[in-house]
Amino acid sequence: MKEEEARHMTAVKELADAKIGRSRMAKIIEELKAEAREIILGDVNRCLEEAEARATKVAEEKDDLATMNAQLVADHAWMRDFGVANVANVILDAPENTDAVAKVVECAREAGYNAAYTECLTHVNALSAKKFTDDRCALHGVDTEAALRAATEAYDGLIVPDLAQIEECLDADDYVDRLQTLFEPKKNVEGDGGAI
Repeated sequence: MKEEEARHMTAVKELADAKIGRSRMAKIIEELKAEAREIILGDVNRCLEEAEARATKVAEEKDDLATMNAQLVADHAWMRDFGVANVANVILDAPENTDAVAKVVECAREAGYNAAYTECLTHVNALSAKKFTDDRCALHGVDTEAALRAATEAYDGLIVPDLAQIEECLDADDYVDRLQTLFEPKKNVEGDGGAI
């Protein structure tokens, strides 16, 4: 009986040890589960933060693109509505241009007058016994064709100083802003649409 009691005691002890072992094992498993949850939650949170950062960056880039697009549309509208007309006015209103055009017109008139006078003489002389000359013509001895060529060449080589400012603006990335700065003060001062 002592033997049976010893076996029974051993079994009870083993059972108690097994319960303690199972309890320790359960505690270790719970700790590992908690640690695994923390690791998984940390990984998930990190992935979430990275995804949110990427989403924020994409949203900011989208906003930047929308802003850039709106600016490009506004710049295009300003150039269409005001910029091109201002550049044309700078050229058309430049004293150098108006003087050169006036000179070409004057020389063209004189060349036309001289050619018409000469042609008229040809017709009159064909019908008349007396031969007439161009001695009485205001342009007698003047090479009006050469003067017209010279005036035309001078116009073709014309330099408008104000265009240098415009070209400088056009070479810049922010050319519309620069052109607006160049033209707008003139518009307010002169009230003529912004010509330089």
